[in-house]
Amino acid sequence: MKRRILVTVLLLSCITLIARAHEGMIHVMGVVTALSHKSVTVETTDKKSVEVVLADTTTYEKAKKAATRADLKIGDRVVIHAMKMKGVLQAHTVQFSEVTTH
Repeated sequence: MKRRILVTVLLLSCITLIARAHEGMIHVMGVVTALSHKSVTVETTDKKSVEVVLADTTTYEKAKKAATRADLKIGDRVVIHAMKMKGVLQAHTVQFSEVTTH
């Protein structure tokens, strides 16, 4: 019984540390299906459509190099680090790369 309690406490501690490491960020991963000057829509890996608001403070990274909003295109693969603010997801960082076809 004591062992189960100890394992449970350790697991909860790890989960807390992981949540702190990501600072409450939500990760949206998938392919860009729509863009506007205010938001990006992503079809996630589980085939859901998610809209993320782009802010003036949003940073962009293409192939691990600094980029701009203008570099982002429909069809790009993205990982967006976002926070839920006032009921909407707001992008903190948008990391992306072009989809390559073989």
